[in-house]
Amino acid sequence: MNVYIVTDLEGISGIDSWDQCYPPNRDDPAYQQALRHLTEEVNAAVAGAFDGGATRVFVVDGHGVNENKGFVTDLLDPRARKVYFATRNPLRLEAFDQSISAVAMIGQHAMAGTINGFLDHTQNPKVICRFQINGQESGELSQFALYAGALNIPMVYASGDEALCDEARRIIPGIATTPTKRGTGWATCQLYDTAEVRRRIRHDFANILRDKKSWPAPLHTRTPIEITVEWAWSEPADSLGRIPNVQRLSARTTRWWIDTPLDLYDYPNANWKPIPPPAQP
Repeated sequence: MNVYIVTDLEGISGIDSWDQCYPPNRDDPAYQQALRHLTEEVNAAVAGAFDGGATRVFVVDGHGVNENKGFVTDLLDPRARKVYFATRNPLRLEAFDQSISAVAMIGQHAMAGTINGFLDHTQNPKVICRFQINGQESGELSQFALYAGALNIPMVYASGDEALCDEARRIIPGIATTPTKRGTGWATCQLYDTAEVRRRIRHDFANILRDKKSWPAPLHTRTPIEITVEWAWSEPADSLGRIPNVQRLSARTTRWWIDTPLDLYDYPNANWKPIPPPAQP
C-alpha cells in the first residue's frame, strides 16, 4: 500500500502566528521552530501510515514559502520518501500515479472565507477571496482531493484546525480527521497540546488505513470543470481577463473552464490555455 502525504504549515500544532508561516527571512527563529513542528507532525503521520500497513510513504512539502525546504532533514523519519513537483507546466506531482492507494493532508488550513479558520485562505493569502469549482466553494483540500480523484485515488485523512476538519468531513464523508488547534479569529487560535496531537495523528491515520472498507470514495466532479475566482482587487482580474477563454464576470471575478482536475493548479503560466466555454443547451 503506497500512501501519499501533502503538507501545509498553517494547520500544524504549535503554530499560532502569521510570522511563523510567512517569515521576513528563512533564519527567523519563529519560522525555524515552525519547521520543527512541521517535521515532527509529519513523522507522526509517517509512523501512523506504516502502523496502518503502508509499504511506501511519499511526503511533499506543500507550503509555498518553504520552497521545498520545510522538512528538517536530520529530524525527518528516514522511511519517508520526500518528493516534490515532477513538472510545473503543467503542474504534476512526483511519483503520483495509480500506484498510490490513498492520500492525506497534514497541517492543512480551511478555505478562504471560513469563520474562525486560523489563517484561512485558498492558495494566495489576502489575494483570493473565493474559489469555486463547478459552483461549489472550494479550498486547497478540495483541490487536492479532486486532483487525486482524477486518478481514482481517495483522500482518507486530514489534520488541521477545527475549521479544516469540519470542512473535510463536509466535503468528504467518511474521511478521518485530527484537530490540531481551534481558531478564534483569522490570526488567533487556541493551541492543543503538541504531544497529544501527534499521538492522535499517528493513531487516527493508522486506524483509517487499516480499515479499507471504511475509506471514503475518491472525490469527483463533472467535466468540463468551471472555475470561478473572486480576487481581492481588480488587477488580477484585469490580467486574466485578457487571456482567451477567460470570462470577466465583474471587476474582481473571473471564470474559465478546464477538462481535468489535474489542471486545477495550472494558472497562470506561459502555456496555460483554458478550454472554450461549453456550448449552451
